[in-house]
Amino acid sequence: MKFTYSSGQRPLEGFTIKRGIGRGGFGEVYLGLSDGGKEVALKLVRGNQEVELRGISQCLNLKHLNLVHLYDLRTDSQGDHWVVMEYVAGDSLGAIIGKHPDGLAQELAVQWFQGLADAVHYLHGHGIVHRDLKPANIFIENGIVKVGDYGLCKFIGGSQGAGQTQSVGTVHYMAPEISTGNYNRQVDIYAAGVILYEMLTGKVPFDGETAGEILMKHLTTPPDLSKVPSAFVPILDRALCKNPAHRFASIADMGKQVAAVLHKPPLTTTVAAPPVKSGLEAPHEEVAPPKTTSRRLAETGAVLLLAAFMCALLAFVGTTVLDGGALPPLEKYFVLAVACSWAVLIPGQWWQQHVDDSWYRRLVSMGLGLGIGVIALWLEGYSFPTSVTGWTEAGVFQPAPDLDKSTSRHPFFGALYPDNHSLPVLAGFLGYFGLLFLALRWWRLAEPQRVQRFRAAAVFAVAFWAYMLLFLLPGTLERQTGFVALLSAAVVIQLVSRWEEPAPARGKRYRLRYA
Repeated sequence: MKFTYSSGQRPLEGFTIKRGIGRGGFGEVYLGLSDGGKEVALKLVRGNQEVELRGISQCLNLKHLNLVHLYDLRTDSQGDHWVVMEYVAGDSLGAIIGKHPDGLAQELAVQWFQGLADAVHYLHGHGIVHRDLKPANIFIENGIVKVGDYGLCKFIGGSQGAGQTQSVGTVHYMAPEISTGNYNRQVDIYAAGVILYEMLTGKVPFDGETAGEILMKHLTTPPDLSKVPSAFVPILDRALCKNPAHRFASIADMGKQVAAVLHKPPLTTTVAAPPVKSGLEAPHEEVAPPKTTSRRLAETGAVLLLAAFMCALLAFVGTTVLDGGALPPLEKYFVLAVACSWAVLIPGQWWQQHVDDSWYRRLVSMGLGLGIGVIALWLEGYSFPTSVTGWTEAGVFQPAPDLDKSTSRHPFFGALYPDNHSLPVLAGFLGYFGLLFLALRWWRLAEPQRVQRFRAAAVFAVAFWAYMLLFLLPGTLERQTGFVALLSAAVVIQLVSRWEEPAPARGKRYRLRYA
């Protein structure tokens, strides 16, 4: 493959050509090195510059994890236009599919698709239709899917590797309505359906000897879904509808349906990085298998047992420091700390997606906090009024003798309710734990995507609110037990819950290929 420029030349000020890496319908792509030492991809724009440059200018300021970033649009001394882009070393999805002629594993196909869906959803949200989605435009960077060539126009390819007819898109992935000049978001959903079909089977749904034959099949022939795994058939049947009105309303909706096949969170965008053949090696990353319900239950059980062990250890240390190792307080600390930890860890095993704030989660947490308040009351030995005892015929509650523990009550409750000491205690315990679990975002302590495994600031936040609300608890011992148990839970939750270490910040490298 002959390129206009060779290694060492500097056609664009500030960059040195290292080698040519691809040719397309509208230009050439080189691996370049900036004067500062950063590797970039340099695209020399040739034909149809007006259309090409307009598409690029619309996308220069887009930033998304799953998009190839466009740095700048420059002009050299000869008047030629260059696009400065990120460079990625690694195979494209097209190359990966080529190595698996019978299709990818379902888990891997789903993970590739999630990255594609996230990127396209972002583009659609900014009013941009990709129009040329195909495996050759989808790459990988450290296990993260990257979509390139958005906002750019291409030649139709009669085969999957050559350009023949000047138009928008690649013929194997073109929606039927493109023949009428309709380029709305539905063309990307159709192309995404073709890509999903190809990942699952190793072949495109429509093929032929000429571009015209393939286009006619897109217009008139229903796709053969007999080779597709049955769980994906309804999804592809809808995505590949000839009528765009019958497809998914958005690529995000389609992504959720694809993720639901394997019961995975819809925003999982990391896939296995294949070995690089081009000299610059990218680290290999294993694909995490989808978590079935039984596997998730097993993981949850292991986490809860570990949390109970750590709570026992912290309870022993806490009672040794505060109470000289007295056995009864140790039991109270342990049970209450375990209850608080489990109330966060159990839903945390199912709330995998990062959420900054959510009233739904706060209300669920408050309900769990009220339950912990009941457990705390039980640990203190308080009886609860029932429909059988304690109520007079007039409907007035009359506490039984064993409920009257005024000697251990805080004066605050005695002054508020001189005739009934059990109801304010009940309200105090429920209010204390209920408000604590409502006010704080406990689920953030168990999120795999948190910035650090353990944050002391989170423990301090729990300590602050636990101290501020201590007036609700009736006695010194109850306050001590509740306060220490909550602090122990804040520590244990962070230590035992799964944590995904963020990828280190570094320069990203891309290689763009053309089919």
